[in-house]
Amino acid sequence: MVVPVRDKFILHWLDQSRSHRVLWLFELLGLDYELRVYLRHPQTWRGPKELFDVHPTGKVPIVEVIFADGREPLKLAETGHIIQFILRYYDHNHILYPKNPMEQLKVDYYLHFSEGSIQPILITLLINNAAKSLAPFGLKRVTKIVSKGLNNGYYLHEWKLFMNFLEKELAKNGTGYFVGDKLSAADVILSFPIYENIFDNLDGVKECTGEKGDLRKMYPHLARWADMVGNDPSYIKVTDLMEERSEDLIRHAPRYSYEPTY
Repeated sequence: MVVPVRDKFILHWLDQSRSHRVLWLFELLGLDYELRVYLRHPQTWRGPKELFDVHPTGKVPIVEVIFADGREPLKLAETGHIIQFILRYYDHNHILYPKNPMEQLKVDYYLHFSEGSIQPILITLLINNAAKSLAPFGLKRVTKIVSKGLNNGYYLHEWKLFMNFLEKELAKNGTGYFVGDKLSAADVILSFPIYENIFDNLDGVKECTGEKGDLRKMYPHLARWADMVGNDPSYIKVTDLMEERSEDLIRHAPRYSYEPTY
């Protein structure tokens, strides 16, 4: 199956979400895409109910593929699944998917590692940190003790295990990238858990983990890699674009501040 590059894509994008790296992927591959922008509710942190009209889970990223030959459009969800599909059918020049089969396997591994291993740990640390402020007044102290015990007993150990693993992988590869000697889809998918969640959010990470050390010194290879991501021209381009689009939506679409009923 060879899909022509004339195909178009609709990306449903939510602020501070995993959808941003799919936008970066589209930009890196030069694909023809349209954006549908949504904002989180400021208190509940949920996306708007309109997302449930797009996909039953209401989660992003969601990508709609509009085929140039008139076939029925295809709707895709889950970041790793979306990226694998795009690499298979649209990265004909191996911009982000290496030609070497062993390097392809490594890219595929990171697509699953990002979503199946490190991201759930980060989400749990975030939830446990927020639990003490969300708990009823009389239970805040108990909730803080329990959540801290869970983190210290399991989640922080797993987070450090994964961070050390990624630090050693970068050192072993020796190119500044996770696979090969140039940017790949592995770097793209890891941009959310490692760059956005951690190195572009150091104060938040310290609050969630209680880590008092300098993370940039503890993980120097990851820190340099994160600087590479944050300074990539195409990443800067899409980030600036979405900051502008989000601010415009806040100004002109106050309906996105509704209180969700689901």
